[in-house]
This record gives sequence, C-alpha cells and structure tokens, in this order.
Amino acid sequence: MTVLFVAVAATLAATGGVAFGQSDSGEEAAQPVAVESAVPAWRDLDRAQKDLELAHAARDSVQMAMDRTVDELHLELSRLDQFNDVDIGKQLLIDEAEELVVQEYISGGDVEDLVFILGVSEATDAIWRKALLSELSEVYDEALKAVDDVPGERERTKARIKRLDDAIPYLNSRLIDAGEAVEAAEWVVYIAEINDLADRELAKYGFIEPTEQHWQNLRWCESRNRYTIESANGLFYGAYQFEPRTWRTVGGTGNPAHAPPEEQDARARLLYSRRGDQPWPRDYCGRWLPAN
Repeated sequence: MTVLFVAVAATLAATGGVAFGQSDSGEEAAQPVAVESAVPAWRDLDRAQKDLELAHAARDSVQMAMDRTVDELHLELSRLDQFNDVDIGKQLLIDEAEELVVQEYISGGDVEDLVFILGVSEATDAIWRKALLSELSEVYDEALKAVDDVPGERERTKARIKRLDDAIPYLNSRLIDAGEAVEAAEWVVYIAEINDLADRELAKYGFIEPTEQHWQNLRWCESRNRYTIESANGLFYGAYQFEPRTWRTVGGTGNPAHAPPEEQDARARLLYSRRGDQPWPRDYCGRWLPAN
C-alpha cells in the first residue's frame, strides 16, 4: 500500500489537487491555511475514468512494443541458427556443380568431341549433359556467392539480436511503470466513485457543501490534522475521528486510521452528505462545518 500511495500521491499532485494533511507524527501540525485549486481528478469521476483509459492505453502500447520486440528477437535467433546450421541441400548442389564443371574442363567442353567419344547413339545424352553443365555452372556461381554472403549477414543478424536484447530491459522497466500508473489511476477512480456518490447524496438531502477550508478546520479540531491518530480510549480513529461502525456505514473496511488520507477525506464527505454535521457535534468540532 505504501508504494501505491506514493504513486497515487504523485498522480494526484500532477492533477493540481489540494494537499492532504501530512503530520502523522506526535507533533502538532501547522494550522491549516486556505487552499484554492481546480477540481482534482478524485472529485471528478468522468475525468478519473478517462485518465484510467489513457493509463490502460499507455500500458497496452508498451506491452505491444514488448511483444513485437520479443517476436523479432525470436526470429533473429532462428535466423542465426540457420546460419550456424549449413543448408545441406545447397552444399550438395555446390559439390555436384563443382564436380561436373571439373569434368567439363577435363573433357575440353566441346560437344563434338563428347559425341565422338561417346558414340552417335549417345549424342542426345551428350547434348543434354552439355546444357546441364552450362546451367550448373551458373548455379555454382550463384551458390558460391550466397555462401560468401552468409558471414556478413550473420554479423548483421548478431547486431540486430544485441539491439533487441538490450531493448527488453528498458521496455520491461517501462511496462512496470505503466502498470503502476494503471494501479494509481484505478485508485483515483475508486476515490472518485465515493465522491460521486457523495455528490448525489448532497443533492438528495440538500446539505451545504463544505469548502476545503471547512474540512481542514474540522480535521485540525478533531485530530490536529493527523490521519493515523487513534484516541486513547480506542473509540475514534483517523483525521475525522471515525467510530468503526460509522466508518462501515460509508463503505469503509478495517481501521479508519489505516486508510489513506484521500479515502478518509472521501468517506467523511460521504458521511456529511447523508447526515450533515450530526456526526460532529456543533458544540465541539462540528462548528467548523457549514450551518444547515
């Protein structure tokens, strides 16, 4: 949760959101000051969902690049194996062509001489052999050229393999970052859904929306702006001093003081949207909330 919270905090900070209470030590936090900013993503569900879609698209793009790189690497490794495993058929052809060319050279390469030696009855075979020798000579030259090209192509293949192999750790690092960005965006959507429900509940019950200054003053009064605080009597928890049963009524689980600040903020807002300042008596800290 700590790593995710850091990622979420960075994401929220990038959206121009307000700062959470930071003092989780035993020391008193500084008196809150007024905060003015644009509506942050965790208060705008549509925006949070769009940001999540973009995060998914970015991760998918990196994953596709990784998949392509791995496929290309496998292809180049297969090609290198082919170079290392000499094509037997081509080698046999080269050997046969070389033997026939030598025979042609020894015989003088003249069809008439071959016919005279072999006899007229074998003239057709001799002519066919002459044509074959001519064709195989060309094949022999091409085969030798192909073999000569292999070493250069092998080195180029090795260079491509190194480039692709070097790219994989970089892409893997980007993939991890993209995955963490998706998790952070999912968390923002989760918080935005709580706030979206609070928006609808506020409209339903007609309570006045507190400002961030109201909330900061309430937190200061309840907990000195400390989100991890627990009361000495074990009854109240977190920045808004939730009772466990009250925390559960607004969807919270576990110990409220263990929940990240943005979740405590959202669930306190949801509680207010349903019950106004009633959970925080006005003769004490509730006086910092709007009078309805």
